[in-house]
Amino acid sequence: MASLPPLEPLREVGRRLDRCGIPWALGGSALLHALGLCETVRDWDLTVDVAQPEARAALADLRPTLHGNYEIHADHKVVCFGDTVEVICRFAFFTGAGIVRIPTLVTGAWNGFPIGSPEAWAVAYALMEGEKPGRTEKASALLEHIRSRGDPQRLAAMLDQPLPAALAARLRAVLGAMPATGAERGRPRGT
Repeated sequence: MASLPPLEPLREVGRRLDRCGIPWALGGSALLHALGLCETVRDWDLTVDVAQPEARAALADLRPTLHGNYEIHADHKVVCFGDTVEVICRFAFFTGAGIVRIPTLVTGAWNGFPIGSPEAWAVAYALMEGEKPGRTEKASALLEHIRSRGDPQRLAAMLDQPLPAALAARLRAVLGAMPATGAERGRPRGT
């Protein structure tokens, strides 16, 4: 049985971002859940491709807390409803080869909410391996999912980022194993 945080805070944040014309997408464990790859979602992670001040302005009446970049994270966050909804602004990571940007790409919907790119989030989780328990399993689950149901163009675009060599090799192996034809792609649950 699924364990999810309340949906109303997510709706409230989504409405405000929509009203301000800021495209957003669910990622993290919510994306994994939407794809049928996990049952537990601790909080709602959203990505936006705008700077923190713009996201903060859209969410100001919710009295969000702000977080800057730290450790490997090159992005900034606007957090609402305690820690229930985390809006990641210009999602990115510091690597030895440069800054890897994780784009906000809407690839489908789950219960009416836009969901992000499994290819982009596979890279994000792979970059976060070792940061917290479970990241390796989430990266592996997404890579296995995209091997059979992913979008080769989205995966190839991630290879244009300054990725660590080992991660780039993993992505090339997945890309090489993807079906060459327009095989049936997995649809998120709740669409």
